[in-house]
Amino acid sequence: MNRRNFLQNSFFTLAAGFGAPSFLERTALAAAGQGKILVVVQLSGGNDGLNTLVPYTNGAYYAARPSIAISKKDVLPLSSDLGLHPSLKPLMQRWDAGQFAVVQGVGYPNPNRSHFESMAIWHTADPSARESEGWIGRFAETYGDPFCATNFGSSSPRALSANSLILPSIASVDGYQLKLDPKLDAAYKDLLSYPVEGYSDKGKTDLLRQNTLSMLKNTARVQKSLQKYKPGAMYPKNGLANNLRDVARLISADVGLRVYYVQQGGYDTHAAQPEDHPKLLGDLASSLEAFRADLEVQGRTNDVLVVAFSEFGRRVNENASAGTDHGKASVMFALGNGVKGGIYGAAPDLEKLDDGDLRFTTDFRRVYGEAMDKWLNVASNKVLGQSYPNLGFIK
Repeated sequence: MNRRNFLQNSFFTLAAGFGAPSFLERTALAAAGQGKILVVVQLSGGNDGLNTLVPYTNGAYYAARPSIAISKKDVLPLSSDLGLHPSLKPLMQRWDAGQFAVVQGVGYPNPNRSHFESMAIWHTADPSARESEGWIGRFAETYGDPFCATNFGSSSPRALSANSLILPSIASVDGYQLKLDPKLDAAYKDLLSYPVEGYSDKGKTDLLRQNTLSMLKNTARVQKSLQKYKPGAMYPKNGLANNLRDVARLISADVGLRVYYVQQGGYDTHAAQPEDHPKLLGDLASSLEAFRADLEVQGRTNDVLVVAFSEFGRRVNENASAGTDHGKASVMFALGNGVKGGIYGAAPDLEKLDDGDLRFTTDFRRVYGEAMDKWLNVASNKVLGQSYPNLGFIK
Protein backbone atom coordinates (compact mmCIF):
# COMPACT_ATOMS: atom_id res chain seq x y z
CA MET A 1 0.00 0.00 0.00
CA ASN A 2 1.40 3.41 -0.94
CA ARG A 3 1.53 6.35 1.44
CA ARG A 4 -1.48 8.06 -0.10
CA ASN A 5 -3.71 4.99 0.24
CA PHE A 6 -2.45 4.38 3.78
CA LEU A 7 -3.37 7.92 4.79
CA GLN A 8 -6.74 7.66 3.08
CA ASN A 9 -7.59 4.34 4.75
CA SER A 10 -6.37 5.57 8.11
CA PHE A 11 -8.52 8.63 7.85
CA PHE A 12 -11.60 6.62 6.87
CA THR A 13 -10.94 4.31 9.83
CA LEU A 14 -10.74 7.30 12.15
CA ALA A 15 -13.88 8.81 10.68
CA ALA A 16 -15.74 5.53 11.06
CA GLY A 17 -14.87 5.54 14.75
CA PHE A 18 -16.75 8.83 15.06
CA GLY A 19 -19.72 7.65 13.01
CA ALA A 20 -18.64 8.63 9.43
CA PRO A 21 -19.36 11.85 7.51
CA SER A 22 -22.99 12.16 8.62
CA PHE A 23 -21.82 12.50 12.22
CA LEU A 24 -19.15 15.03 11.30
CA GLU A 25 -21.79 17.09 9.53
CA ARG A 26 -24.12 16.97 12.54
CA THR A 27 -21.60 17.13 15.35
CA ALA A 28 -22.49 19.50 18.11
CA LEU A 29 -19.02 20.99 17.97
CA ALA A 30 -19.87 22.42 14.55
CA ALA A 31 -23.48 23.37 15.21
CA ALA A 32 -24.33 26.44 17.22
CA GLY A 33 -27.74 26.98 18.77
CA GLN A 34 -29.51 23.85 17.54
CA GLY A 35 -32.69 24.61 19.48
CA LYS A 36 -34.20 24.02 22.87
CA ILE A 37 -32.17 22.63 25.76
CA LEU A 38 -33.27 20.27 28.54
CA VAL A 39 -31.41 20.21 31.87
CA VAL A 40 -32.20 17.13 33.97
CA VAL A 41 -31.49 17.37 37.71
CA GLN A 42 -31.34 14.08 39.60
CA LEU A 43 -32.05 14.34 43.34
CA SER A 44 -30.33 11.16 44.47
CA GLY A 45 -31.42 9.23 47.53
CA GLY A 46 -35.19 9.61 47.48
CA ASN A 47 -36.48 13.13 48.08
CA ASP A 48 -39.29 13.45 50.64
CA GLY A 49 -42.11 14.74 48.46
CA LEU A 50 -44.45 15.33 51.41
CA ASN A 51 -42.05 17.78 53.04
CA THR A 52 -41.30 19.38 49.66
CA LEU A 53 -44.84 19.96 48.44
CA VAL A 54 -46.58 20.20 51.80
CA PRO A 55 -50.32 19.42 52.30
CA TYR A 56 -50.47 22.06 55.02
CA THR A 57 -54.23 21.79 55.69
CA ASN A 58 -54.24 17.99 55.98
CA GLY A 59 -54.57 16.68 59.54
CA ALA A 60 -53.34 13.22 58.51
CA TYR A 61 -50.03 14.74 57.42
CA TYR A 62 -49.39 16.31 60.82
CA ALA A 63 -50.58 13.20 62.68
CA ALA A 64 -48.11 11.04 60.75
CA ARG A 65 -45.20 13.41 61.33
CA PRO A 66 -45.36 14.93 64.80
CA SER A 67 -41.64 15.80 64.82
CA ILE A 68 -40.69 16.51 61.22
CA ALA A 69 -43.79 18.03 59.60
CA ILE A 70 -43.41 21.55 58.19
CA SER A 71 -45.37 24.01 60.30
CA LYS A 72 -48.30 25.61 58.51
CA LYS A 73 -46.98 29.07 59.37
CA ASP A 74 -43.69 28.32 57.58
CA VAL A 75 -45.12 26.86 54.38
CA LEU A 76 -44.90 28.92 51.17
CA PRO A 77 -48.49 28.65 49.89
CA LEU A 78 -49.07 27.68 46.26
CA SER A 79 -52.76 26.92 46.66
CA SER A 80 -55.37 26.73 49.40
CA ASP A 81 -54.03 23.35 50.54
CA LEU A 82 -50.52 22.90 49.12
CA GLY A 83 -47.32 24.83 49.64
CA LEU A 84 -43.54 24.60 49.31
CA HIS A 85 -40.96 23.88 51.96
CA PRO A 86 -39.64 27.26 53.23
CA SER A 87 -36.11 26.44 52.01
CA LEU A 88 -37.39 26.61 48.44
CA LYS A 89 -38.18 30.31 48.80
CA PRO A 90 -35.75 31.38 46.00
CA LEU A 91 -37.98 29.51 43.54
CA MET A 92 -41.08 31.50 44.51
CA GLN A 93 -39.98 34.16 42.02
CA ARG A 94 -40.41 31.57 39.29
CA TRP A 95 -43.80 30.56 40.71
CA ASP A 96 -45.01 34.16 40.78
CA ALA A 97 -43.83 34.57 37.17
CA GLY A 98 -45.71 31.44 36.06
CA GLN A 99 -42.45 29.64 35.25
CA PHE A 100 -42.54 26.87 37.87
CA ALA A 101 -44.56 23.67 37.62
CA VAL A 102 -44.86 21.00 40.31
CA VAL A 103 -46.03 17.51 39.38
CA GLN A 104 -47.38 15.56 42.37
CA GLY A 105 -47.92 11.88 42.96
CA VAL A 106 -45.23 10.89 40.46
CA GLY A 107 -44.18 7.27 40.22
CA TYR A 108 -44.71 4.08 38.21
CA PRO A 109 -46.62 0.77 38.46
CA ASN A 110 -45.38 -1.80 40.96
CA PRO A 111 -42.98 0.61 42.70
CA ASN A 112 -39.66 -0.53 44.10
CA ARG A 113 -38.07 0.86 47.28
CA SER A 114 -34.53 -0.14 46.29
CA HIS A 115 -32.30 2.79 45.33
CA PHE A 116 -30.60 0.73 42.62
CA GLU A 117 -33.72 -0.84 41.14
CA SER A 118 -35.85 2.28 41.26
CA MET A 119 -33.13 4.50 39.79
CA ALA A 120 -32.65 1.98 36.98
CA ILE A 121 -36.37 2.25 36.23
CA TRP A 122 -36.23 6.03 36.08
CA HIS A 123 -33.06 5.91 33.98
CA THR A 124 -34.40 3.43 31.44
CA ALA A 125 -38.03 4.62 31.62
CA ASP A 126 -38.98 0.96 31.86
CA PRO A 127 -40.74 -0.32 35.03
CA SER A 128 -40.41 -3.88 33.74
CA ALA A 129 -36.60 -3.57 34.05
CA ARG A 130 -36.11 -5.28 30.67
CA GLU A 131 -34.67 -2.24 28.87
CA SER A 132 -30.87 -1.92 28.88
CA GLU A 133 -30.56 1.50 27.26
CA GLY A 134 -31.20 4.75 29.09
CA TRP A 135 -33.98 7.04 27.93
CA ILE A 136 -31.55 9.85 27.08
CA GLY A 137 -29.35 7.33 25.27
CA ARG A 138 -32.34 6.30 23.15
CA PHE A 139 -33.13 9.97 22.57
CA ALA A 140 -29.58 10.49 21.29
CA GLU A 141 -29.92 7.53 18.94
CA THR A 142 -33.22 8.90 17.65
CA TYR A 143 -31.71 12.35 17.29
CA GLY A 144 -28.68 10.83 15.59
CA ASP A 145 -25.83 12.52 17.43
CA PRO A 146 -23.59 11.19 20.24
CA PHE A 147 -22.73 14.74 21.25
CA CYS A 148 -26.33 15.90 21.74
CA ALA A 149 -26.31 15.00 25.45
CA THR A 150 -23.78 14.94 28.28
CA ASN A 151 -23.52 14.24 31.98
CA PHE A 152 -21.50 16.24 34.48
CA GLY A 153 -19.50 13.88 36.67
CA SER A 154 -16.79 11.25 36.62
CA SER A 155 -19.06 8.52 35.22
CA SER A 156 -22.21 8.48 33.12
CA PRO A 157 -25.54 7.50 34.69
CA ARG A 158 -27.50 4.70 33.09
CA ALA A 159 -29.91 7.27 31.64
CA LEU A 160 -27.22 8.12 29.07
CA SER A 161 -26.35 4.55 28.10
CA ALA A 162 -26.97 3.53 24.47
CA ASN A 163 -26.29 0.48 22.34
CA SER A 164 -24.87 2.28 19.32
CA LEU A 165 -23.44 5.47 20.85
CA ILE A 166 -21.18 6.48 23.70
CA LEU A 167 -22.42 9.69 25.30
CA PRO A 168 -19.76 11.78 27.03
CA SER A 169 -19.42 12.70 30.69
CA ILE A 170 -17.64 15.91 31.58
CA ALA A 171 -15.60 15.97 34.76
CA SER A 172 -14.27 19.46 34.09
CA VAL A 173 -15.29 22.00 31.47
CA ASP A 174 -11.84 23.57 31.81
CA GLY A 175 -10.36 20.40 30.32
CA TYR A 176 -12.65 20.49 27.27
CA GLN A 177 -10.80 19.29 24.16
CA LEU A 178 -11.11 17.01 21.17
CA LYS A 179 -9.15 13.80 21.74
CA LEU A 180 -8.20 11.53 18.86
CA ASP A 181 -6.95 7.97 18.65
CA PRO A 182 -3.17 8.26 19.28
CA LYS A 183 -2.52 5.34 16.90
CA LEU A 184 -3.84 7.39 14.01
CA ASP A 185 -2.74 10.81 15.19
CA ALA A 186 0.23 11.18 12.83
CA ALA A 187 -1.67 9.93 9.79
CA TYR A 188 -4.62 12.10 10.71
CA LYS A 189 -2.57 15.29 10.93
CA ASP A 190 -0.69 14.41 7.73
CA LEU A 191 -3.88 13.84 5.79
CA LEU A 192 -5.36 17.17 6.82
CA SER A 193 -2.47 18.94 5.08
CA TYR A 194 -2.15 16.49 2.16
CA PRO A 195 -3.48 17.48 -1.32
CA VAL A 196 -6.83 15.93 -2.18
CA GLU A 197 -5.95 15.49 -5.87
CA GLY A 198 -5.24 11.91 -6.79
CA TYR A 199 -7.45 10.16 -4.24
CA SER A 200 -9.66 7.44 -5.67
CA ASP A 201 -12.65 8.95 -3.90
CA LYS A 202 -11.82 12.63 -3.99
CA GLY A 203 -15.30 13.90 -3.15
CA LYS A 204 -15.76 11.73 -0.05
CA THR A 205 -12.22 12.38 1.13
CA ASP A 206 -12.62 16.13 0.72
CA LEU A 207 -15.95 16.06 2.59
CA LEU A 208 -14.38 14.16 5.48
CA ARG A 209 -11.42 16.49 5.62
CA GLN A 210 -13.47 19.67 5.44
CA ASN A 211 -15.89 18.49 8.12
CA THR A 212 -13.04 17.42 10.38
CA LEU A 213 -11.29 20.75 9.90
CA SER A 214 -14.59 22.41 10.77
CA MET A 215 -14.83 20.25 13.91
CA LEU A 216 -11.32 21.27 14.97
CA LYS A 217 -12.02 24.91 14.20
CA ASN A 218 -15.21 24.84 16.25
CA THR A 219 -13.45 23.07 19.10
CA ALA A 220 -11.03 25.99 19.22
CA ARG A 221 -13.99 28.38 19.06
CA VAL A 222 -15.68 26.63 21.98
CA GLN A 223 -12.47 26.71 24.03
CA LYS A 224 -12.15 30.44 23.34
CA SER A 225 -15.79 31.03 24.26
CA LEU A 226 -15.38 29.13 27.51
CA GLN A 227 -12.39 31.29 28.40
CA LYS A 228 -14.39 34.46 27.70
CA TYR A 229 -17.39 33.38 29.80
CA LYS A 230 -18.22 35.59 32.77
CA PRO A 231 -20.89 34.33 35.22
CA GLY A 232 -24.04 36.37 35.11
CA ALA A 233 -24.87 35.49 38.70
CA MET A 234 -23.24 34.72 42.03
CA TYR A 235 -23.49 30.95 42.43
CA PRO A 236 -23.64 29.39 45.90
CA LYS A 237 -20.78 27.16 46.99
CA ASN A 238 -21.96 23.58 46.45
CA GLY A 239 -21.45 20.81 43.92
CA LEU A 240 -24.77 21.25 42.14
CA ALA A 241 -24.15 24.96 41.66
CA ASN A 242 -20.68 24.25 40.26
CA ASN A 243 -22.15 21.86 37.69
CA LEU A 244 -24.96 24.23 36.74
CA ARG A 245 -22.40 26.99 36.26
CA ASP A 246 -20.52 24.71 33.87
CA VAL A 247 -23.77 23.97 32.04
CA ALA A 248 -24.30 27.72 31.67
CA ARG A 249 -20.75 28.03 30.32
CA LEU A 250 -21.39 25.45 27.62
CA ILE A 251 -24.75 26.97 26.75
CA SER A 252 -23.13 30.39 26.39
CA ALA A 253 -20.47 28.82 24.14
CA ASP A 254 -23.21 27.47 21.84
CA VAL A 255 -21.86 23.93 21.56
CA GLY A 256 -25.24 22.63 20.40
CA LEU A 257 -25.89 20.12 23.21
CA ARG A 258 -29.59 19.38 23.68
CA VAL A 259 -29.59 17.58 27.05
CA TYR A 260 -27.47 18.20 30.16
CA TYR A 261 -27.58 15.87 33.16
CA VAL A 262 -26.54 16.93 36.68
CA GLN A 263 -26.97 15.36 40.10
CA GLN A 264 -27.38 16.38 43.73
CA GLY A 265 -27.00 13.68 46.37
CA GLY A 266 -27.91 13.35 50.03
CA TYR A 267 -31.68 12.84 49.95
CA ASP A 268 -31.67 9.50 51.79
CA THR A 269 -32.91 11.12 54.99
CA HIS A 270 -33.38 8.16 57.37
CA ALA A 271 -32.35 10.28 60.35
CA ALA A 272 -32.11 13.94 61.39
CA GLN A 273 -34.27 15.03 58.48
CA PRO A 274 -35.18 18.43 59.99
CA GLU A 275 -31.46 19.31 59.92
CA ASP A 276 -30.48 17.82 56.56
CA HIS A 277 -33.46 18.21 54.26
CA PRO A 278 -33.78 22.01 54.54
CA LYS A 279 -30.13 22.47 53.54
CA LEU A 280 -30.51 20.16 50.54
CA LEU A 281 -33.60 22.00 49.31
CA GLY A 282 -31.98 25.34 50.01
CA ASP A 283 -28.92 24.41 47.95
CA LEU A 284 -31.19 23.17 45.17
CA ALA A 285 -33.29 26.33 45.07
CA SER A 286 -30.42 28.80 45.30
CA SER A 287 -28.43 26.92 42.66
CA LEU A 288 -31.34 26.80 40.22
CA GLU A 289 -32.12 30.47 40.73
CA ALA A 290 -28.49 31.45 40.16
CA PHE A 291 -28.46 29.31 37.01
CA ARG A 292 -31.59 31.03 35.78
CA ALA A 293 -30.14 34.48 36.47
CA ASP A 294 -26.97 33.53 34.60
CA LEU A 295 -28.99 32.37 31.58
CA GLU A 296 -30.85 35.67 31.61
CA VAL A 297 -27.58 37.60 31.31
CA GLN A 298 -26.52 35.22 28.49
CA GLY A 299 -29.83 35.84 26.74
CA ARG A 300 -30.79 32.13 26.83
CA THR A 301 -33.69 31.89 29.30
CA ASN A 302 -36.17 31.15 26.51
CA ASP A 303 -34.11 28.16 25.38
CA VAL A 304 -33.76 26.15 28.60
CA LEU A 305 -36.14 23.84 30.46
CA VAL A 306 -35.10 22.34 33.82
CA VAL A 307 -36.72 19.13 35.07
CA ALA A 308 -35.90 17.66 38.50
CA PHE A 309 -36.72 14.16 39.77
CA SER A 310 -35.87 11.68 42.51
CA GLU A 311 -36.02 7.88 42.37
CA PHE A 312 -38.79 7.64 44.99
CA GLY A 313 -40.39 9.53 47.86
CA ARG A 314 -40.37 8.69 51.57
CA ARG A 315 -42.85 6.85 53.77
CA VAL A 316 -45.73 8.90 55.15
CA ASN A 317 -45.00 8.16 58.81
CA GLU A 318 -41.77 9.44 60.33
CA ASN A 319 -39.44 6.89 61.93
CA ALA A 320 -37.92 6.83 65.41
CA SER A 321 -34.81 8.70 64.24
CA ALA A 322 -36.60 11.90 63.19
CA GLY A 323 -36.35 10.77 59.59
CA THR A 324 -38.27 8.89 56.92
CA ASP A 325 -37.64 5.56 55.24
CA HIS A 326 -37.87 4.60 51.56
CA GLY A 327 -41.30 5.23 50.08
CA LYS A 328 -42.94 5.38 46.68
CA ALA A 329 -44.61 8.39 44.99
CA SER A 330 -42.95 11.80 45.13
CA VAL A 331 -42.85 15.09 43.21
CA MET A 332 -41.12 16.44 40.10
CA PHE A 333 -40.32 20.05 39.19
CA ALA A 334 -40.14 21.89 35.89
CA LEU A 335 -38.79 25.42 35.55
CA GLY A 336 -38.29 27.79 32.65
CA ASN A 337 -39.83 30.49 30.50
CA GLY A 338 -41.49 27.76 28.44
CA VAL A 339 -43.26 26.31 31.49
CA LYS A 340 -46.94 26.84 32.18
CA GLY A 341 -46.75 27.31 35.94
CA GLY A 342 -49.03 25.38 38.27
CA ILE A 343 -49.59 22.12 40.15
CA TYR A 344 -50.13 19.07 37.96
CA GLY A 345 -51.26 15.52 38.62
CA ALA A 346 -53.78 14.23 41.13
CA ALA A 347 -52.93 14.66 44.79
CA PRO A 348 -52.15 11.38 46.59
CA ASP A 349 -54.69 10.45 49.26
CA LEU A 350 -53.08 10.27 52.71
CA GLU A 351 -56.06 8.22 53.91
CA LYS A 352 -55.60 5.54 51.24
CA LEU A 353 -52.00 4.43 51.35
CA ASP A 354 -50.12 1.66 49.58
CA ASP A 355 -48.51 -0.31 52.42
CA GLY A 356 -47.82 2.92 54.30
CA ASP A 357 -46.72 4.83 51.18
CA LEU A 358 -48.30 7.36 48.87
CA ARG A 359 -49.88 5.74 45.83
CA PHE A 360 -48.60 7.13 42.56
CA THR A 361 -51.15 9.04 40.49
CA THR A 362 -48.93 10.28 37.64
CA ASP A 363 -46.61 8.12 35.56
CA PHE A 364 -43.19 9.81 35.35
CA ARG A 365 -43.01 8.94 31.64
CA ARG A 366 -45.69 11.56 31.02
CA VAL A 367 -43.16 14.19 32.10
CA TYR A 368 -40.36 12.68 29.99
CA GLY A 369 -42.72 12.39 27.04
CA GLU A 370 -43.91 15.98 27.19
CA ALA A 371 -40.33 17.25 27.48
CA MET A 372 -39.43 15.39 24.28
CA ASP A 373 -42.64 16.05 22.33
CA LYS A 374 -43.14 19.71 23.15
CA TRP A 375 -39.65 20.93 24.04
CA LEU A 376 -36.98 18.87 22.28
CA ASN A 377 -39.22 18.24 19.27
CA VAL A 378 -38.46 14.52 19.15
CA ALA A 379 -41.33 12.02 19.03
CA SER A 380 -41.37 10.50 22.50
CA ASN A 381 -43.01 7.26 21.37
CA LYS A 382 -39.78 6.40 19.51
CA VAL A 383 -37.87 6.73 22.79
CA LEU A 384 -40.41 5.46 25.33
CA GLY A 385 -41.94 2.74 23.17
CA GLN A 386 -45.39 4.33 23.30
CA SER A 387 -47.05 7.71 23.69
CA TYR A 388 -48.13 9.05 27.08
CA PRO A 389 -50.71 11.83 27.58
CA ASN A 390 -49.13 15.23 28.06
CA LEU A 391 -49.80 16.96 31.37
CA GLY A 392 -49.77 20.41 29.78
CA PHE A 393 -46.96 21.98 31.84
CA ILE A 394 -45.11 23.16 28.71
CA LYS A 395 -46.57 26.08 26.79
